[in-house]
Amino acid sequence: MSFKCDNQMLSFSDLELSQKKTKNNTLNHLETLDQSIQWDSIEAMLLENYPIGKKKKGPQAYSPLMLLKCLLLRNWFQIPSDAALESLVNDRISFKKFAGLPVGEPAPSSSTFSRFKNRLSLETCDMVMSDISDQLACQNIIIHMGLAMDIQIIKSDGPPETRI
Repeated sequence: MSFKCDNQMLSFSDLELSQKKTKNNTLNHLETLDQSIQWDSIEAMLLENYPIGKKKKGPQAYSPLMLLKCLLLRNWFQIPSDAALESLVNDRISFKKFAGLPVGEPAPSSSTFSRFKNRLSLETCDMVMSDISDQLACQNIIIHMGLAMDIQIIKSDGPPETRI
C-alpha cells in the first residue's frame, strides 16, 4: 500500500505542541473519541473496499482512514462543504490531530474529499458508520454535534446605504 503520512513520526511542530499544556476542549473531546473507537476494524473495511492507494507505483494517496476521519469531523461539526472542511482542517490543530495529519502538512483538497465519497460504495459507508455507531453505543458515548464557525468577508461596491 502506498499512502501518505501515517502520523508515525513527529515533526518539530508536533513535538512542540505536544509539550504545551493548554486547555483545548475540542482537542480533548476528539482525543476521547479517537481512543474510544477501534479504528483497526474500520481501516480494514476501508482498505478492502477502497480502490485507491493499492499500487506501489504512482503518487501516494491519502489514507482512506484519514479521509474518513475528516468526513466524520465534517458531520460532527456540521461543516457545510468540502471546501470549508479543507480550510478548517488546515486551521485547527484538534482536527489535524484527530485525522492523523501532521501539523505541518496541508489538508487534502476539497476535491479529494469529494472523490473519496464518490469512490466508496453505499454499502461500505453503511458498514463503517454502523460499526462506529455500535462501538460508541457500547460505551454509552453520545456525540452532540457542534458548529465549526467561520467568518466570511464580502467586499461591496460602495458604502452601505444610510436609511432615515
